[in-house]
Amino acid sequence: MTTKDKGKAKASTKIDNIGSAALILRTSNGITGAVDNFQRKLKEIDSDVKMDEKGIHEYKISLDRLRRRKADLEKRIKDNKEFVKSFHDDIGPFAKKYKTLVAEISQLYGEAKEKHAQGIKLLIKDFAYHPAFKRWDDSFTSIPFKPQ
Repeated sequence: MTTKDKGKAKASTKIDNIGSAALILRTSNGITGAVDNFQRKLKEIDSDVKMDEKGIHEYKISLDRLRRRKADLEKRIKDNKEFVKSFHDDIGPFAKKYKTLVAEISQLYGEAKEKHAQGIKLLIKDFAYHPAFKRWDDSFTSIPFKPQ
């Protein structure tokens, strides 16, 4: 190689070195940007994971509360079923007897109304009682009343 060729090769090498340095710089900047971008995304993901863990904790608390409420409601249902059964067994006969007692009382009251009407007729006949009005000189006092 001649000295002239050596100078060209040296200049060419310098240009190649400058291009390589620029390429290395550009590549390192790209890698730095990518690493920074990944670190930022990692922080976002870590934040999301923490929020998800908090959400899971709140969900577990809510689920536990619902399970306790479910157990309470199932206990109330069981107690109410027992009450209904005992009501049917214990109070059912009294309810049936109540109907017969009401019928008997109705019959007794009907008889009482008849006797009362007979008593008013007796007062009218024997004591000159007038149920619609009371005279000033009547010795008998009573309030006119007719059971319904």
